[in-house]
Amino acid sequence: MRWIVSLALIAVCATPLAAQDVVLHSGTSEILVDVVVHDKHGRPVHGLLQSDFQVFEDQATQTVTSWREMRGGVSPGQAEPASGEIFVQANKSESENSSVHLSRQVRLVSLVFDKLGDDARKLARTGALDFLKRDAGPNAYYAVFYVDRYFKVIQTYTNDMDLLRAAVARATGGTRSAPNSEEGGLERIAQQTAGAVGTAESLGSGAQGGPTVNGGALADEQASTFTDNMIQLSDQLNRTDLGQVSIFSLWAIVKQLERMPGRKSMLYFSEGYTMPNGLWMQFASLISAANRANVTVYAIDARGLNSSSDTNLAQQVLSKGLAMSSHMTRARGGGSAVGDFRAGDYELDSLRANGQMVLREIAESTGGELIANVNDIRPQLQHLSEDFNSWYELTYKTTNPDYDGRFRAIGVKLAGHPDYKLQARSGYFALPPMEGQFVFPYEVPLLRALSQQPLPRNLEFSAGVIPFRHLSNGMLQSSLVFDLPLKPVEFARDEKSGKYITHISVLSLIKDEHGGVVAKLSRDVSLGEAKEQLNDFRQGRFIVTLPVDLAPGRYTVESVAADQSGGRLGARRSSFFAQAHRTGPEMSGLSLLRRVEDSANEPDVRDPLQIAAGRVVPTLSSRVPLGKNTLLSVFFKLYPDASLEAQPRLVVDLMREGKVVSRSRPDLPASKDGEIPYLANLPVGTLQPGQYEFRATLLQGASAAQKTIAVTLE
Repeated sequence: MRWIVSLALIAVCATPLAAQDVVLHSGTSEILVDVVVHDKHGRPVHGLLQSDFQVFEDQATQTVTSWREMRGGVSPGQAEPASGEIFVQANKSESENSSVHLSRQVRLVSLVFDKLGDDARKLARTGALDFLKRDAGPNAYYAVFYVDRYFKVIQTYTNDMDLLRAAVARATGGTRSAPNSEEGGLERIAQQTAGAVGTAESLGSGAQGGPTVNGGALADEQASTFTDNMIQLSDQLNRTDLGQVSIFSLWAIVKQLERMPGRKSMLYFSEGYTMPNGLWMQFASLISAANRANVTVYAIDARGLNSSSDTNLAQQVLSKGLAMSSHMTRARGGGSAVGDFRAGDYELDSLRANGQMVLREIAESTGGELIANVNDIRPQLQHLSEDFNSWYELTYKTTNPDYDGRFRAIGVKLAGHPDYKLQARSGYFALPPMEGQFVFPYEVPLLRALSQQPLPRNLEFSAGVIPFRHLSNGMLQSSLVFDLPLKPVEFARDEKSGKYITHISVLSLIKDEHGGVVAKLSRDVSLGEAKEQLNDFRQGRFIVTLPVDLAPGRYTVESVAADQSGGRLGARRSSFFAQAHRTGPEMSGLSLLRRVEDSANEPDVRDPLQIAAGRVVPTLSSRVPLGKNTLLSVFFKLYPDASLEAQPRLVVDLMREGKVVSRSRPDLPASKDGEIPYLANLPVGTLQPGQYEFRATLLQGASAAQKTIAVTLE
């Protein structure tokens, strides 16, 4: 599933509308922080007490509620731990420094290889194999993943070194294999990921719901389920947003690791990549998710010693923006090219075109570090192995228990040890949980608006569900559509760029009859245009679509839009009934056509708005401005019944006040994969303004299916 967006979508981390009014109480929440401490020579520091640590959240002092030092090996004066144990030092009081052995403490290391070229694969393979040879320790489990055009689990979590070496060789081999049978589970996913990105679990809660460890061994069936969930979640995320597979693959791993206790680290081998503005908020939330799950990311730039500057990519990105602007001017569909503005994406993307910057950001923000600009990474990885085996766990109870959607910065200091260097996660987003969905910071005030009585009505828009066909599993293939006209939205002049900018946030939820959220669509974007083209630009519409499969039943669509620049908010609630499958021919819902976009990527067969000619962008508006050559363009799909011998026939009527104004019986092309996409273009330039009804009837033998849509010609 993917988003389809009709205008430039530039996600920005701006302050949400009226965020200061949002107070969603979270109750008691404990935050777990892993801290690695080195002396000035880079060696691990042992023996620190709870009183040595100071923890701050948004610069406010927090009370540390628990503390323990964890490391492989032994403490001075202590007996050697039994096989399969990790030494733990903890304090019962400030005067009593006790030592215990913690048996079967799991340590999980994820090796992720992301889109590596030939030279980078060689460097990554050499480093990873050397790391496995040196890092093998008590209860340490490793998994191997690679990311290319899709997310793939090469090896589930295991401590079998032979399997792991073979997995690293496969992941860094010269070819990429097709997805294996593990990914058959992708079609079974029904958006059931639990939890939300944001606040941390308490110290003990991570172990309660996750896989268990019996006798020091992670059970095979547990490891298989664990990684299968990652595959499913990665696919879900990629099908519900614009699509940077790297971000969402890492997110899938992190989300599953959240359920596990113990030390969790990731070695992320990459050549770096630019961060599209449309994904910057998702990237920030990925970092927050890693911090919540207590996953430390160590990024390795596998390009080795890099003589070229990543910042040179900025000019390439800007050049692409110019090319895109030229392309959109010539794009099919007619109308104003400004209404399809996208070049601004590339302007802002160029600000983050340093591929290494993204790697540094995710590493340092999660308490890890970046290894870059070296041709032999083995010494640095050996140093990381020491970090993996020696750390402190601190827990504190936050003094701000409210879900306000804001980022909470975490700081850790050592009293009386100015020469020591600390590594710890940077913070988290305080976000409310929503079962089955992720929550982004900008969505918090929008969710708040949906709880207001009466709903705010200061901004007009449309949102609804277009039904398509019934699938073999009985689900109704549908598309959730959000349609906001830009004309009433306020644009403000940006003095730096000279353009007129607006900031829009939208959210739409589909809820079942029990109030459960089965689908969520949201975007937080900035749009802009030069003054001389602003009027034309404002004739456009902000349209977002989300494919979703629905079980038969009644649903509520709750939607909200915020004009952040103008300080206006609008919300609405409507109902939708997903009918059960019946025999005979079927038709999709009808929608007016905004245009058909050229497909930039491979067609998504799960998206009902994807056709051979491109990607259909519908509009929920029923108004059609009249002109001499005006065409009424209506899109729908026909689904003939394959069990019937009779050929399908289509009748198209335009009606006014119950009387047929025009009727046509167009020939139908052959059905492909059981469906016939159809675009009806009716000339209406000579008709009188007023209310009309477009009706389409599919006939097949004695069976029929019929749909109608209201149209206003003006």
